[in-house]
Amino acid sequence: MKHKLTVLVAISAALTLAGCSPTTQSNTQSSQSKTSKVVKNSSDNSNTSSDNSNTSTASSKNKDTYTKLSASKMDYKTTASAIAVYAAQKYGDTWEIAVNAAKQGNLGVAFRSKDATGITSDNDGYVYEVSGTGKSSNARYMLAGDGADKQVTIFVKQRNLGTTSLKDIVAYLNQKNDADLVKQLAEKTQLNVKLAGDEDTQKTTNNSSASVIPSSLQGTWYTADTGNGNIDTLTVTDNKINDKAGFSMNVKAKNSGSSTSDGYMKQTTINGISFYSFTNMGQTPGQGSTYLAPHTEDGQSVIVSANSNGRTNAVYWKSEALAKKNSNKQFSDLKY
Repeated sequence: MKHKLTVLVAISAALTLAGCSPTTQSNTQSSQSKTSKVVKNSSDNSNTSSDNSNTSTASSKNKDTYTKLSASKMDYKTTASAIAVYAAQKYGDTWEIAVNAAKQGNLGVAFRSKDATGITSDNDGYVYEVSGTGKSSNARYMLAGDGADKQVTIFVKQRNLGTTSLKDIVAYLNQKNDADLVKQLAEKTQLNVKLAGDEDTQKTTNNSSASVIPSSLQGTWYTADTGNGNIDTLTVTDNKINDKAGFSMNVKAKNSGSSTSDGYMKQTTINGISFYSFTNMGQTPGQGSTYLAPHTEDGQSVIVSANSNGRTNAVYWKSEALAKKNSNKQFSDLKY
């Protein structure tokens, strides 16, 4: 009896397996077929995904590491370039023409008086006129304040298009991934140029050979207070200032005329430090002026560069080695 049951069980199991086998085999083959397609597609997608991933990673790296602008660490040329690119993106018109032309040549920025441009504004500063062709342009802006909170008012001819802060401009450009373009144009930006058709041009007086700037400021000075550790060079002679970062001025003894190719010097005390202000002709010392003071830090002769409120922009040293050693260092007797 046990033998018969064993045989019946074996036969039943065989029949069951035989009945299920085709379905199971079919399902298995179908599953294998589907799996093969997925793997193939997955393989293709994997390559694409890998490429996209690599591109995304590289793009992210470039964006995070190389293509970010900082409103608090912008020199004169980068600021002018950023404003131009922003205005071209935001308003088009003559700004877009200027930027497109500058891509093929240089971005020229002329310093002009409000009277010469016909602009009426409460801002007491001068007008920056932007061109990519070397000719007088209707693309203009004015500045007020300092640092990242600096207010930028943008014009087309005399028409006020609006005012925004430098930090908002930078945020907009970073979002649009325009930082590379800004940096490329900054390398080709020329400040305090004379544009063809610029009516704010007058012959300078023949006193350029007179010594105006005190000897305590004269010489070649270096700073690494640039945010990225790069060296900026300031050269001061008896009647001229030239900053590698983009500022240049022929200095006269008096404020005479309105020519923006020259400036004049006045002495003033801010926060207990004796500064010399360097201001374009026809303007009054204040916002837009450059303030330099001979000073001493760590037993070394230095030049302190500050804004109109006495807030330190940079400390210049007699050698590159000292500049690098004191890169971005803050001193207790200076205001920041």
